[in-house]
Amino acid sequence: MEKNKLKYMLTTFGCQMNLADAQRIHGILARLGYEETRKEEEASLILFNTCCVRQHAEQRLIGRVQGLVNEKKKRPDLLIGIAGCMAQNRQGEMLELLPLTDLVFGPNDIEQLPLLLQRARNEKTLGNFTGKGSFDGESADGIILERPFSAMVNIVRGCTNFCSYCIVPYVRGPEISRPLEELTDFVKDLASRGVTEITVLGQNVNVYGKDIGLSEGFAQLLEEIEKIDGIRWVRFMTSHPRDFSENAIKRISALSKVCEQYHLPVQSGSNKILKAMKRGYSRERYLELINQVRTHVRNVCLSTDIICGFPGETEEDFEQTLDLIRRIRYESAFMYYYSPREGTKAASLPDQIPEEIRKERLSRLISLQNNISLEESQKLLHQEFEVLVDTVSARKDSNVAGKTRSGRVIDFVGPASLIGSYVKVRVDKARIWTLSGTMTGRSDP
Repeated sequence: MEKNKLKYMLTTFGCQMNLADAQRIHGILARLGYEETRKEEEASLILFNTCCVRQHAEQRLIGRVQGLVNEKKKRPDLLIGIAGCMAQNRQGEMLELLPLTDLVFGPNDIEQLPLLLQRARNEKTLGNFTGKGSFDGESADGIILERPFSAMVNIVRGCTNFCSYCIVPYVRGPEISRPLEELTDFVKDLASRGVTEITVLGQNVNVYGKDIGLSEGFAQLLEEIEKIDGIRWVRFMTSHPRDFSENAIKRISALSKVCEQYHLPVQSGSNKILKAMKRGYSRERYLELINQVRTHVRNVCLSTDIICGFPGETEEDFEQTLDLIRRIRYESAFMYYYSPREGTKAASLPDQIPEEIRKERLSRLISLQNNISLEESQKLLHQEFEVLVDTVSARKDSNVAGKTRSGRVIDFVGPASLIGSYVKVRVDKARIWTLSGTMTGRSDP
């Protein structure tokens, strides 16, 4: 339909890296004259930016694409595209798995999207699926931000850890750091556009710069960003515990703009399982790292990733994970039961755990962490925090919501005009992770 000719819909699954890729996709489509819509029936292009880390994410994608069958029948010229890690991992197989699809391309093909779309109008089209990411051609004005005051900044692409359960190194390629000067210029451009908060991203931010000759490149980068006028808050993820040195922690803790939010994925509390996962650290080293962070970073908020039911995990191994959680008392955790990924070493390991046991362990894990999270939240009652307001609250239309420096979500009564502002909020109610409060004033720059 003519009125839908230049409208698109983009749905993103998965991690923060995919959300950063979505910023680039939005920017490219805007330059091509497309306008975003949230309605499938209005779009002439429907794109899915996918994840393949867990089977559940793939199943969601398959269901969403299959649900477009009637729309495709009504409008044969509707283009359906699949991007991201699942596309990279399964490549040409996607066209057979989901025959409604017209276009399949990987994370490193994004800059080729204009050409790929042109081809897809005539025939089903695949990207090049290069295994090596590049930052060539990326600029701050080449992305579109979901929130104009907050941006995600990729500092290193790819991964060379090859944890035995993870498909990411196979789909994202080896680690490539963006040059330090390019990154600082990029962040300066973002600041000139009104961005006040940035999240620097990498599959492992702690290795930033090693491939370009910087020994403590991540700390050095954050020190350079600290000097940029206009940037007020800096977050980062994800950190690999193996590569986070105490020296880096000390340097980062001295920076006023870096928020006290540390995501340190542990995955398991058992040394046997950590070795089988090929994580490169022990339980003892991880606990030492947590102690170093808490020593140097005042009021730090800790979160983690945990996998239960990994092949060979005994009840004793699982109990060691529960014990580690009790010792550390994370404010929050992303918790999953093990999902075999074809092509990874773990998928062929002996002693695969039955799904019912994996699910039962996950239930116990979640119950323990939720209790701890609620207790940690309740410690914040009646305290006042600086908050960056970023959305209308999902709880009440009369409320807005935002995040504290430590990443805590808090909602309070206030107009939508506050979005993008920094305000002070007193905590009145605590839940497992989110908070509610009362605005007590504005927060001056």
